[in-house]
Amino acid sequence: MPLVEIKQLTQTLNVTEQWIGKLVKEGMPKEARGKYDLGKCMLWYIRYLQAALRRRSGATGESGRTEQTERLRLLSAEAELKELELARERGEFAAITDFEKVITELVVTTKARILAIPSRLAPQLVGEDRLKIESRLEKELKETLSTLSKNGHKPHGNTSERVDKILTAK
Repeated sequence: MPLVEIKQLTQTLNVTEQWIGKLVKEGMPKEARGKYDLGKCMLWYIRYLQAALRRRSGATGESGRTEQTERLRLLSAEAELKELELARERGEFAAITDFEKVITELVVTTKARILAIPSRLAPQLVGEDRLKIESRLEKELKETLSTLSKNGHKPHGNTSERVDKILTAK
């Protein structure tokens, strides 16, 4: 490529003479005093700008994520954590382990009370007709469900009301 003077180089690269001086100090090729190989300078400047863009966008780690991406991920995780804490304080959230414990206790209690009905009721129903037995069983089951609803393991808030409706429904 032809050699050009600094004026033509500044016009081609759209920079000032002071900027060209800085670039020369950083390694841009210079052929002679005030003379530059336009092709070599353009290629060098393109690579210089590409490197600057990479530095500006943040260094990539081993995982391939930029520092900025990692910061955004951290901020997002912190925001989600705060939302969960707020939901817990409002009573809108329950840990899965707490929920499993309550459900397990409710199932165990329900099973025990239902399984106790035959031994408690059988002696009273000996010799009774089918309608009397059905009526007595239904009454006993409703009483058991009512007892579970009143004395059983009650979840908090709206869930408690829903459980009561289910247990006492006809």
